[in-house]
Amino acid sequence: MPQAEQRSWARIVDLAHRDLPQLAVSHLTPVIRVTDLEAANTQTQEVFATEGAVIAAAATPLQWLRPSDHDPDRMPIGEVIAIEPGDAPETELPVRAGRVRGLVLHKLMEELFTGELVEERSDIAARARLLMTQLIIDADEDAQLPDPEEIAATIERTLALPEIARLRPSLVPEWPIYAILSASSEPAALAGRIDAIGLQDNQPVVVVDWKSDVSPSEQDVRGHSAQVANYLHATGVPRGAIVYMTTGVIRWVTASTPQGDA
Repeated sequence: MPQAEQRSWARIVDLAHRDLPQLAVSHLTPVIRVTDLEAANTQTQEVFATEGAVIAAAATPLQWLRPSDHDPDRMPIGEVIAIEPGDAPETELPVRAGRVRGLVLHKLMEELFTGELVEERSDIAARARLLMTQLIIDADEDAQLPDPEEIAATIERTLALPEIARLRPSLVPEWPIYAILSASSEPAALAGRIDAIGLQDNQPVVVVDWKSDVSPSEQDVRGHSAQVANYLHATGVPRGAIVYMTTGVIRWVTASTPQGDA
């Protein structure tokens, strides 16, 4: 009999197997086991190719748009090899110091809107400081970590913007979105998270996208507008706001804005 590993539970807990009565099977009548033979595989290379063509013709090609995966204000995620069945198939990747500010700003806005964080500058700065210690940071040689006090001040200025203050009671953060954007021969499907969505009578009426860019270029603004336009198309909402938190500028996008790569 193989012995249990020295540090296993079988060495610690005595299950008293030796005291169990022997199983008597002499009175049982043997039964002949009938084994079903599998049918021979007659598939040829030509048959396989024909079946593959039928599947390809029936399958609809789908282009996935995942704005949140490429947004610099989002935590990058990588696939991992699961060692145990319960292991997560994805893990957070290290981020460079220059990306930390946007990640922390987004997290703080989420916690303020859910009520997890008190809207006091000292509390916001303390929370920002703690969040930075929890990030896996691959620091650039010349980059400095953001100042928690500056982050707290940016949050305060953003919440004080008249349009945001007016929308705030209706805003729900981190709204997941899945939708087919077009029904053409090659439809595009959108999967992502909207930073905040305004609800009225449980119906979405406005989309809000926080941006931490210090000095966004025209190309950045066009990309952000296309991203929000896709969110509007997916939700049926007539307008959305791109909020540049650093400068306090709000760019409004309507549902008629042309869509593009988000």
